[in-house]
Amino acid sequence: EALVRLVKEPSETPCIGRTHGIHAEPITFGFKCAGWLAELDRNLARIASCRDDVAVGKISGAVGVHAIVSPELERLVCERLGLTPDPASTQIINRDRHANLLNAVALLGSGLERIATELRNLQRTEILEVQEAFAAGQTGSSAMPHKRNPWNSETVCGLARLLRANAHAMLESVATWHERDLTNSSLERVVFPDCMQLAD
Repeated sequence: EALVRLVKEPSETPCIGRTHGIHAEPITFGFKCAGWLAELDRNLARIASCRDDVAVGKISGAVGVHAIVSPELERLVCERLGLTPDPASTQIINRDRHANLLNAVALLGSGLERIATELRNLQRTEILEVQEAFAAGQTGSSAMPHKRNPWNSETVCGLARLLRANAHAMLESVATWHERDLTNSSLERVVFPDCMQLAD
């Protein structure tokens, strides 16, 4: 909603377009924001498209061969839970599905970092085309209270790096020994909740 507003409100506010950090041609701030909005929309669509991929379940047994529970019972249980049975599980659901989701979340973080990096650059003293909101009584620096540091944007950049690192860890977790090991379980207890919270 904030980006939609920024696309419309300053749609005619001129600013300079830059390539390689150097002045190029005039653009508008609304045009710049429209690019951010389009990328954000793509990233949200990517995450939404992962839902069906990860909304699978399995109760196919210790190595996935339905030795104790029939495929029909698995289907009924999964249906009750709003899941689709994984067509080829082992003791676990293969982690390529989960890696895809965390890569989509990492792409969202990278898109947000792109916005934050641009805002940080545009807030530099020698450019000063934008500034982060500054509340009454807020100080910009413990040692230099006159400064207005882009700390919100800097925080977004740092958190995006964690999202990418966690996505990489999940990619490493796709490979398990035979039908199961615990390498994926140990890291998923960290990366799943962390990634969702960090992205939020």
